Amino acid sequence: MSDGGIVNIHGKQYKTVARRIADFREMHPNYSIASEVLSAADLVQVKATISDEAGRVLATGLAEEERGSTNINRTSALENAETSAVGRALAFLGLGGTEIASADEVANAINQQKEMEAVARLQQHNTALRDNLPSILAIKNALSEDAYSTAKECWQELSEDEQRALWVAPTKGGVFTTQEREKMKSGEWANA
Repeated sequence: MSDGGIVNIHGKQYKTVARRIADFREMHPNYSIASEVLSAADLVQVKATISDEAGRVLATGLAEEERGSTNINRTSALENAETSAVGRALAFLGLGGTEIASADEVANAINQQKEMEAVARLQQHNTALRDNLPSILAIKNALSEDAYSTAKECWQELSEDEQRALWVAPTKGGVFTTQEREKMKSGEWANA
């Protein structure tokens, strides 16, 4: 969805930081961008400053990232924060498209939200698994013997929330195999 460094996300136009920097260098070849690490601890904080050729500060941008909060922040929290700070400073200078946040920041926020949702689903799954292990083992055993009535009866003893929490794909860490899930979607299951 990118067009020359401009990304449309939910109907809003965001420029990538790379696009903002290219525009900045073209428009102001004698201006400078400087970044300063304010904190490099678990919470990484960076300040970017844009100055003209006389050294006057024209814009600043701040950003912070929590180490380990996303895949990229496990290895590159400082770099990620610096990129965001630069992007925000450039937006405050007027190179932001229709939004202050950069496309990179919005994409990172969306990915982080998806990761957090996936972790929450897996935690719900694991809690339902722990709390209902005997029932789940009974379902799995009954399915292995094609005893659909027994399996379905055990499944129906679980609450809808527990069923929903356990219905996680095996590739995402779910307790039921692909074959078991197919049986639970079959006509034999429906008729049991």
